[in-house]
Amino acid sequence: MTYDVLIIGGGAAGLSAALSASNQGARAAVLEAAPRVGRKILASGNGRCNLANTGPLNYPGGASLARRVLENCPAERVLAFFHGLGLLTVQEEQGRVYPACGQAAAVLDVLRGALERRSVPVLSETPAVRIEQAGAGFRLHTPRGVYGARAVVAACGGMAGGKLGHDGGAYRLLTDLGHTLIPPRPALTPLMAEKAAVKGLSGLRLPAILTLCRRKDGKPFAQSQGEALFTDYGVSGVCAMELSRSAGEEKEKSGAWPLLYLDFSPMLGLAPRRYFVTDAPEGPFRNEPAALALLKERLHILPREALLKGLAPRLLAERLAGQDKENLARSLTAFPVPLAGVRGMDAAQVTAGGIRTGEFDPDTLESRLVPGLFAAGEMLDVDGGCGGFNLLFAFASGLTAGENAARIAPDR
Repeated sequence: MTYDVLIIGGGAAGLSAALSASNQGARAAVLEAAPRVGRKILASGNGRCNLANTGPLNYPGGASLARRVLENCPAERVLAFFHGLGLLTVQEEQGRVYPACGQAAAVLDVLRGALERRSVPVLSETPAVRIEQAGAGFRLHTPRGVYGARAVVAACGGMAGGKLGHDGGAYRLLTDLGHTLIPPRPALTPLMAEKAAVKGLSGLRLPAILTLCRRKDGKPFAQSQGEALFTDYGVSGVCAMELSRSAGEEKEKSGAWPLLYLDFSPMLGLAPRRYFVTDAPEGPFRNEPAALALLKERLHILPREALLKGLAPRLLAERLAGQDKENLARSLTAFPVPLAGVRGMDAAQVTAGGIRTGEFDPDTLESRLVPGLFAAGEMLDVDGGCGGFNLLFAFASGLTAGENAARIAPDR
């Protein structure tokens, strides 16, 4: 039960690290706490697995480390890795890359198949409970026994995704060795609203521009665009989830959750239905004059009580009924939703926070505190936006950590 490289975690980062180490000739093995590996891969992209993004990098958390890792192991290299395993991919809008067959299982299948062909053991239901330094290597203590290795790659993932994540205990593997934990919090998760703000709108899907504004001064500070989904607790959809990190940061800074404004201009034909939001968000009322002009035009052909028919869905029209055209124009372009929080880890797609990135060499992902110890994936304090960025970092960091861990193993 002694290996050159032991990888803790059988997710995207762990499986790619195992193959990368094996490619260097190292005897590698994967320790996975769950009964099966790759469960989060299967759930990603609504079962399609958005495994990479070839566009501009988007990492709100850990940007410096992510940038360096992806300079050394860019999306092109990650895709070449998968093509070498037999996976066909297709690139869609905004640089998103998926398996050509549209099935996340294909990604996991090629990874598992390659591990089997290379005789890399995958030890499921074998959680690591403690890493012990032992001479020039390590001992990994598990309920099934003790495993030895010259190098270790910690790729345990984060806490997001409920049963797909861990309960936070995996961080202790590294904090017990002196590493620092940045408190984990949910990212890419739905927004919770004051109930009165979304009453009667549950189930409604609308293209919208979403803007977050500070409660104190009303200034906008974050924005996204896409299809918003009203729920009984708030607002969901990718565009809402992309704002959850910024909303949480504002709560930490000011002590108050921000105001969310929804601009339905894309529904009204006053703005593109798809576009890239800039880093400097505009205020939530910029399209009000155009909406007012549109409503005035409709008043020439429709009675006031039918003004929204054919323009807005019934649930929204009923909610806005009785307003004069000026207030209606404002409601359609700056619909206010006071936030009350964000959904927790069970609903989140990724974890913000994790093991401090500055404690690892960005070129190798080896610990600066514990030689021979490496980390990869969501266990580190790195989180990306929607669109394949988190899986891209997981695969790239796994390939990087596995390759460099193999290089310090003894000669064979």
